[in-house]
Amino acid sequence: MTAMTPFPVAMTIRQWQVVDSVVDNEVNTRAEEGDDHFVDVGMSVREAGWDQLTGESRTWPAGDQGVTVALNLEQWGLVVSSLAVQMTIEVDEPVGDPADSLQTIRDLITAQVANPLPEFPLPED
Repeated sequence: MTAMTPFPVAMTIRQWQVVDSVVDNEVNTRAEEGDDHFVDVGMSVREAGWDQLTGESRTWPAGDQGVTVALNLEQWGLVVSSLAVQMTIEVDEPVGDPADSLQTIRDLITAQVANPLPEFPLPED
């Protein structure tokens, strides 16, 4: 197993869309802060999701469709760190399916990867 070994995680398209949105927000924030490494890894997460789930159509399948996304440990670490950051600033999670909550998605990922993930702490002020 290498640092680039992909770890597949099963989820729904809707759950991945939550991941994609959260990572996008965090990438934009970190870009403003000059965190180039985070931005590079974050963009690789988003591109991997698009490539694996939309193919050439670049159109999301139905939200309740089950899919598997394979990312390496660094990428999953960024996803889990981004979800954790979002959970600290989001007072009320959106009303909807509890399976789409940030905590549920974070738990789903960590359970399936079942390996220590690198952390991406917030930059120092």
